Amino acid sequence: MFRRFLEWIRHFDLRKAGIINIAISVINIIVHILVIKGVLPYQWVNGGRTPSFEAAQQISSSSIFIMIPGIIITLFASQIIPVNFNKFWGIAVSALLILLLPVSFIGIIQQFLGTMFEKCVMSIITIIGFCTAARVALEKRW
Repeated sequence: MFRRFLEWIRHFDLRKAGIINIAISVINIIVHILVIKGVLPYQWVNGGRTPSFEAAQQISSSSIFIMIPGIIITLFASQIIPVNFNKFWGIAVSALLILLLPVSFIGIIQQFLGTMFEKCVMSIITIIGFCTAARVALEKRW
């Protein structure tokens, strides 16, 4: 089953997967900005478990700062910004990205256990993000 997933994922163009992954991250950042600005109700995100608007603002701000390095890493790992990795850095980047895949998968589960907005909207975005992150992570760089 994993081999089929691996073969299917490798059919995607690496740069296109990187662009889609960055677009997904930007959509997530926009959602968090909408929460911070009060346009999107804070009860719609974080599983509806955030006790106050101030707590939601803090969580959304942290999420934005966490996503920014991911965008930068994706730019290099997907060769949108071309970089020649030597063997050490190629293995290190691949290992880092592969180790982060379970976090993305946990994100999918969290979306399905969350609010209706998370189940209907953010789960689709998270699944697409996971597939593109898997494509970028499973690229051989050495």
